[in-house]
This record gives sequence, C-alpha cells and structure tokens, in this order.
Amino acid sequence: MRVIRLRPTIVGIALMIVLLAVPSFSSVPTGVGSLGDQGCTCHGGDSKDTLVTIHGLPASFESNTSYNLSITVESSVAEHEENHQGGFRLTVTGDGIVAFENTSQSQFLNDGWTHQNNGTYQRMWNFTWTSSETSTDPVEFIVHGNAVNGNELSSGDLWNSFGQAIGHVDNPLTPVQPVFDRDIGALDWAVFTFGLSALTLFFVRVVR
Repeated sequence: MRVIRLRPTIVGIALMIVLLAVPSFSSVPTGVGSLGDQGCTCHGGDSKDTLVTIHGLPASFESNTSYNLSITVESSVAEHEENHQGGFRLTVTGDGIVAFENTSQSQFLNDGWTHQNNGTYQRMWNFTWTSSETSTDPVEFIVHGNAVNGNELSSGDLWNSFGQAIGHVDNPLTPVQPVFDRDIGALDWAVFTFGLSALTLFFVRVVR
C-alpha cells in the first residue's frame, strides 16, 4: 500500500518538473515571450563575447517620424548557414509604432517582439519605429540577443543585452538610461533557499 501511494506522488512531481521546464524549451526557436524580458536566461548568463546593438537610433527623435533600425548580434559563436544562428527579444517602452521588415521572421508576443522559426537563420533583423504625433515623452528600447551554435541545445550559446532611452527634441529632460542588474539579491536567495528546503522536506516525508 505504501508503494502504491508513492507512485502517483512521484509521477506528480515528475510532471511538475516537466511543466516547469517547458518555457525554456518552447522559447527556442519559435520565439521568446515575457519570460525573455530579463534575458535569455535558459542559455546561462550573459556574455561579453556577444555584442547586441540596435543600429540607427537617433540621439533624440522628432514627432511623427519613421526611423529605420536594425538589431544585430555579433558573437564569437560560429555561424552555420543551414542551422539556427540567433534570436532576440525586443521591448519598447513609450509611444510609437514598431513594424518589422519581414513579418515571417518576427512576431509580436507578450507586449514585445521576438523571432519566429524562419528568423533564426540570421543575426540581423530590420524594423521601423515611427514616433508618436503628440507625445514628447522619452522612449526606451531594450533588446536581448542570443547567438546560437545550432546544436539544438542551450549549451555553447552566448547572449547579451542592449538598452537605450531617447528623448524628444522638444523635451529638455535627459532620459534615464536602462541598467542591467544580473546580480541575485538577498531576497532572491532567501526565496530560493526556502523553496529548496521545503522541497527537500517534502521528499523526506514522501519517502518515509
């Protein structure tokens, strides 16, 4: 009887672990939703060997004006023409309209833009941002870019981030630039430790 009760519990735990792992697997190569707003964390930590940039951003923008922009990912990770090469997650905070050049390679997902499967065989994506007709508030662009080696795994991939806030030509306020804080805070460690302890206690009780 004890073994019979244990089996459903183990199955439940296994299913829970699988479900927790789903976001990491589903984010590549079909696109990254809001889980990617903090970076490509399922591929490890950010790397200085990868440079992510949005080219074409003006120092300040004018109203109702279109700007041709490009997301680029440069990395020490080798590119293989027939395999996946990279992906991105872009968020824009502020008014304006974003339109990607190739809609079969990009998509709007969870209040941001990301690649589609067809858009992973490259490391550059072009888009146009058209500023608002009325707003003079600053606009912030943040993009996380990932250089992948095409082995269908997260190992060997390198990612990094780029962020820039731009102000309106008629707004004298200097926009606050985004800062990426990769450090794990004390609260995060506390939550992790508590969760790990609770999980350990749960396993001990089940085994007994």
